[in-house]
Amino acid sequence: MARSTYIRFAKGALVGAEACLIVWLLATEDVSPIGLLLLGAVAAVVCISLLAKSWPLGAMSMLVISSAIPRVKWTVFGLHVRPEHVAIALVVLAVLLQVARGQFKALPALRTFDYSLFAYILLNFFSSAIASPEPRMTLRWATLNAIVVVPYFLMRLLIKNEGILYKALHVLLWVGAAESVYGIVCFLSNHISGTAFGMQLDQYGFLPATYGTQYEANLFGSYTACCAIMFLAFFLIDDTSRRTYYAWGFAVTASGAVISLARSVLVAFPFAAFVVLWIALRRGRLKRRNLAQLAAGFGLLLCAISPLLGLVRERFSTIDAREVSADPTTWERLAILTAAIEDVKAHPTFGTGTASFHLSFDPRDYPEGFSGDADDPGWISNTPLRILHDTGIAGLMAILLFLSSLMIALRKVVGPSGGHTVAALAALSGGLVLYAITFQASEATMLAFTWIHVGLLAAGVTILQHKTLGLDVDRRR
Repeated sequence: MARSTYIRFAKGALVGAEACLIVWLLATEDVSPIGLLLLGAVAAVVCISLLAKSWPLGAMSMLVISSAIPRVKWTVFGLHVRPEHVAIALVVLAVLLQVARGQFKALPALRTFDYSLFAYILLNFFSSAIASPEPRMTLRWATLNAIVVVPYFLMRLLIKNEGILYKALHVLLWVGAAESVYGIVCFLSNHISGTAFGMQLDQYGFLPATYGTQYEANLFGSYTACCAIMFLAFFLIDDTSRRTYYAWGFAVTASGAVISLARSVLVAFPFAAFVVLWIALRRGRLKRRNLAQLAAGFGLLLCAISPLLGLVRERFSTIDAREVSADPTTWERLAILTAAIEDVKAHPTFGTGTASFHLSFDPRDYPEGFSGDADDPGWISNTPLRILHDTGIAGLMAILLFLSSLMIALRKVVGPSGGHTVAALAALSGGLVLYAITFQASEATMLAFTWIHVGLLAAGVTILQHKTLGLDVDRRR
């Protein structure tokens, strides 16, 4: 490996270590106002450096890094402001400055999936204004929801060629690996020394749950498992000399997914991995040597995490199909889903406004079985139902049109193409399959990392559309 590669790796590791230290301090220490001011100054310097040093990759890196730490938050005017909100504002400001300087000569042409997503954002404001029991609150939440969708359009704007797409996706992968490492440290520290940083001690009842810097353990599991699926796709499909790094990345992120102990993740992971294997087979990339290496590595990984298999077995041991209430988590989820369905029946067309479930659901109505905090009124964990509840049939149809049109466009362009971009799109598609399954039990469309992922996929599709169109023109000539 070249000396410059070692230097880049060392810099990345240093930045990752500093970020983990800052997050650990914020999560575990009673930081004084002066300490917060110093940390804020350090964060500001890092953000400005990222924006100025390498445009647009620095801006995208800042978005990806901030989206991995939604656990950190501040309360401003009654709203929870997270690092991703600040990063989005800074990048938007930087884009506006670039536009003022004439750096953007042309905006990307909008596609059907872009218009559909615009419609979904507008429907959130519409339903929050006309159908909400408290429009003042739901309009504020609709604004936050619109802000976290902005990274999708930023990815569409900033990623203009295959090289930038490839680099941005690798930033996402290695940030996911760093998040997994931090989660593993939290997990081991809890089991060895009884520490609580990065852990929710009562989320699974008798088992502590690892959330790292993510919002909660289920989302930590979804995030790390998605990165593991993408590492697997690159290992199988991308014809480069980086397979060793992809293998290590897969091992680390897959271990992070396991320690999350999220049942939806453990169920979804084999399905998403099968999709990646099927794509590799269709592309003619499933070689015997790679399969042998994968099988050997997976066997070693199973041996390494074998002590965790007992914890995994305990997570599934409380499920009893004959008596749902035997598992408190499942019972509480079903209680919330039942209440949400009743709201949908009452307001099917446009819903009741963004995040409006918080306004009507009261866990104190379930004194015999609901263990939730009365100050935390619960959340709808199923993404389709959450969208249906908030924006009605209109909002759900907009999202379905967005996803279906994006998948149709992907299928049209990926067939005749090759190279790094196909590997990137295969990785992103496999990750999206995993999210599609896990988001049935852990909703995350109101956090930025989901839209960064989908934005990368849409940017890749658009790049291949332009490339395919150019080839068609050349052939006609």
